[in-house]
Amino acid sequence: MNCHDATFLLSQRRERALTRLERLRLKVHAVICPACARFGDHVDMLGTAARNYATLADEDSANSHGADQ
Repeated sequence: MNCHDATFLLSQRRERALTRLERLRLKVHAVICPACARFGDHVDMLGTAARNYATLADEDSANSHGADQ
C-alpha cells in the first residue's frame, strides 16, 4: 500500500466500515509510515472537533430559541 491509498482509507473509515483486509493493510502501512499514522490521528481529531462543534451549535441554537419565548 502506498501513502495515497492509506490516506484515502484513513478518510474513508470516517464514512464507512473498512473491510478486514483494508484494516490490516492500513495497520501494516502505519507501522512503517509515521506520516500516515499521524495523518490518521489528525483525521480522528478533526472528526471529534467537528462533532463537538456541531453539538455546541445545536445547544446554542436551542438556547437562543428558548430565550425568545
